[in-house]
Amino acid sequence: MPDEAQGYSAVAKSLHWIVAAIVVALVPMGLVMTDLDHGPLQDRLFLIHESFGVSVLALMLARLAVRLRGAPAPLDTPADGGRPVSVLVHGALYLLLLLTPIVGWFALSAYGRGPSFFGLGQLPALIGKDEPLSKVLFAVHQIGGLMIAALVIIHIGGVLRHALVARDELIWRMLPARRAR
Repeated sequence: MPDEAQGYSAVAKSLHWIVAAIVVALVPMGLVMTDLDHGPLQDRLFLIHESFGVSVLALMLARLAVRLRGAPAPLDTPADGGRPVSVLVHGALYLLLLLTPIVGWFALSAYGRGPSFFGLGQLPALIGKDEPLSKVLFAVHQIGGLMIAALVIIHIGGVLRHALVARDELIWRMLPARRAR
């Protein structure tokens, strides 16, 4: 089990940064693709968005499994007054990064198909076709994506607060390489 001195495991760090990179691409892609005219570009963006959404779901399930195996103890820092916010933001991010792709899968299913995975095939539909339901589910999916974006901004703000204001060691626990103290 990782402890405070060693930070997060290499697997936890890798999963964190891969999911972060995908999410940074997914949110704006989701906003842009829905405003495009129907055509090849929109089709390609939908395929990529669906594929990365499936990837986020799989990676978040792996992250959850790694997290349940243990995480470093909270680091006592001068900025500890923010710990309740941090716990809330991390919990909400985990929840939304799991639920939003699932809602997207249900939305696509209600639309009449399962999500594509990088053109290699489609995952099965989870429910029968119901286009009015698909519109509601796509709206919920979009709200989930916007909430994720807001939480990511809050998360980055917390990281910057620790790094630039509190000047504590917290940031080094999730960076790929640990800095010598």
